[in-house]
Amino acid sequence: MISLGTRIIFGTAMLGAFFGVLYLDYIFNSDIGLGLVAILAGTVGLLEFYNIAAKNGSKPFKIIGLISGVLVFVGYWMSIRGLKASSQDLLLTKHSFHLISSGPLVLLVLLLFLLQGITRDLRDAAKNISITVFGILYVFFLLSFVMLIRHLPAGNGLQAVMTVLLISKGGDIGAYLFGSKFGRHKLSPTISPKKSIEGAAFGLFLGLLIAVGLSISLSTRILPFPWVIPFSLIVGVAAMFGDLAESILKRDANVKDASNSVPAFGGMLDIIDCMLFSLPVSYYFLAFYQAKY
Repeated sequence: MISLGTRIIFGTAMLGAFFGVLYLDYIFNSDIGLGLVAILAGTVGLLEFYNIAAKNGSKPFKIIGLISGVLVFVGYWMSIRGLKASSQDLLLTKHSFHLISSGPLVLLVLLLFLLQGITRDLRDAAKNISITVFGILYVFFLLSFVMLIRHLPAGNGLQAVMTVLLISKGGDIGAYLFGSKFGRHKLSPTISPKKSIEGAAFGLFLGLLIAVGLSISLSTRILPFPWVIPFSLIVGVAAMFGDLAESILKRDANVKDASNSVPAFGGMLDIIDCMLFSLPVSYYFLAFYQAKY
């Protein structure tokens, strides 16, 4: 069994490396570091998802799915850059966004039907194709919201990415530690028996403290103080649902961790699961605020 000290060491190292990438992006006013880290995390996470699905008898098209997932992410990434560069031509911008971001997904569906018919028999065709596409949507599409947050019009996208990460993962870690020690009432026994209501409440509280702490400094503030409280609570709840969603997938396949690719933490999907839900929720909250104020 992995000790708590080992988890802390590896967790601190990964967090430090990620913030190092964000700092370099800040210094060079770039999004390349963040984008490459997201592609790496998404590729490993999607492969883990396909392996989990395979344990239930599905046969996803892994290679095609991984390539298409990266193309979908890069498509959204380039589209977001294009939206900023060509905002003066709204019609062209809208058409370009749909072509670059959705084009790979449309081609993928057509290709999967072709491959199923040529390389395999027709048994479980709907399941195999659906699993392949769903994996891309679940991992890469949801992960692509990190680039939308990065390019928010207010110009504080890197600070917003950092804030969402700290609220999501800080709350997740806090819920685990507090729940392990003081948890008495099960949060969802059928989905994740080890998670407790006490741990979930503490995780939300810790996420709130992190958000309030970051809002004290002008350099890390992304919202006025009255908005910080609902933002942190909504992001914290979304992160919990992301964690529970992955637990559903793992319990369905009867596996404990997505893989053993990340020492002391299981798989990449076990690390980013909470972010897959909290990133879209955060983006829509921040976009609503910036549009309104």
